[in-house]
Amino acid sequence: MPDFVFMFAGHGSQYYNMGAMLYHGNVFFRNTILHLDKEVRNHTGTSVVEYLYGSRYNGDSIFDDIRYTNPALFMVQYALARLLQEELKVKPDYVIGSSVGEMVAAAVSGMVSPVEMLTAMIDQARIIERLCSKGGMISILADPAIYEQEPLLYENTTLAAVEHRDHFTLSADERTLLAVRLWLDSHEFSYSQLPVRYPFHSPLMEPARGPIIRIMQQLRYGAPEATFVSGVQSGPVYQVDAEYFWDVVREPIAFSAAIERLENTGPCFYIDCSPSGSCSNLLTKILSPVSSSVKQVIMSPFGQEVKHLQALLQKRQAYSVGGARW
Repeated sequence: MPDFVFMFAGHGSQYYNMGAMLYHGNVFFRNTILHLDKEVRNHTGTSVVEYLYGSRYNGDSIFDDIRYTNPALFMVQYALARLLQEELKVKPDYVIGSSVGEMVAAAVSGMVSPVEMLTAMIDQARIIERLCSKGGMISILADPAIYEQEPLLYENTTLAAVEHRDHFTLSADERTLLAVRLWLDSHEFSYSQLPVRYPFHSPLMEPARGPIIRIMQQLRYGAPEATFVSGVQSGPVYQVDAEYFWDVVREPIAFSAAIERLENTGPCFYIDCSPSGSCSNLLTKILSPVSSSVKQVIMSPFGQEVKHLQALLQKRQAYSVGGARW
């Protein structure tokens, strides 16, 4: 059998009603969400479940309020990971996250308490909302080399991630984002502005540094049960601390480099725990045509979670009985 790798996504992958099919149709998933939502209520007096699955949902609405996206991303992805482990008996050998997905990965690995991390992410959102200027992130389908060639980009934005040789992401303040969109339109580049209100992974997050580190220092850290692959340092990490999780917010994302390094260890069975299938989409570009690894998406805006879980079990069965070679 190949190694199982659970993948978790960050800001930009969220949307109203994410995980709704599992929430309404799987008792274990729903109970995990409700347990975490109770902790949110105790901490804030508000409900993420009501915000995420309630009547405010609109297909045209953008889910970008960090007070809710932070805990919602944790709750939905963590609940899916627990479902995989407890109901389907799929245990991760590795966990890896992109951006705040690393915080979910740390909880799933056993390095931190899930409740402690959830409440810390809520407090982080409050700090960012209070101290950081508004901005955002743009994902661009083009050669990252244009970043170094265009003064508008390298003088005014931060290269937040290089996903692939034809895909990269920028962070900037609101005024700069407008100028960048106009420039991209004039040059007919394909891009999308992510549903985030702040310029994560850039120096513009620095005002939140001290308070976020102090919040993260309150967590109790331990050794991982599943190997934690850092999306910041692009390799395995066996000990994390408050400074590390500040880097998750502030430093560039190295998820793609981490996957490439993981591929060097041998074939993997990648399971995308993200709400939108974004990790799996990225793997399509990263994995070599000769890679023996496989991947399976579970959640997406189009539903079909039950079908995808069945496909996962079928793939696992095929390899466990020796019906396929790696």
